[in-house]
Amino acid sequence: MEVTEKEVCAYLRMGNEMPDAQLSKRIGELLAEVQPILRPSRIWQRVRVAEIPMLGNSLYQHLSGCEDAFLACGTLGAGIDAFQRRIAICSAADALIVQAIGAAFVERVMDGIEAAIKEELLPGESLVSRYSPGFGDFPLAVQRKILAMLDASRKIGVSLTDSLLLVPSKSVSAVIGVRRTEERLQE
Repeated sequence: MEVTEKEVCAYLRMGNEMPDAQLSKRIGELLAEVQPILRPSRIWQRVRVAEIPMLGNSLYQHLSGCEDAFLACGTLGAGIDAFQRRIAICSAADALIVQAIGAAFVERVMDGIEAAIKEELLPGESLVSRYSPGFGDFPLAVQRKILAMLDASRKIGVSLTDSLLLVPSKSVSAVIGVRRTEERLQE
């Protein structure tokens, strides 16, 4: 699993601006330090949309026309959190870069989940885009139910704090709807 400098720069909110030579070098150095400590894990489960606590209109609208969905969770493991805390002691700038590196890598983990799920789909099925708690009016508190349904704490080591933060911090939970084409619906 790899990420590019361009992806890291996107999470650094640099827009289309390219990093100068010094920043580019530091991103490369930190990427090299981070990669060996990553312990990506992922889990997903197909459920009926009716089983998902919606608690708002945004996810309901997003899943319009879907009978099934996948609950998913991906993480990079606790190593990157410890590394970021250590590096922050010496350099806030480096900690920010590590934060961006982690964001890019966890996005790769979630992309990998979607790719694996696509292999499980039946003919005539497709996925709608991922939707995570915290988007729209889909509350962060729903993560507690999603993680419980996935048994994520036991299976991949992801839990939720009382303030609704995922631990390890470079973790993502999501709902991914399954659409069926008209031909599939008529069977």
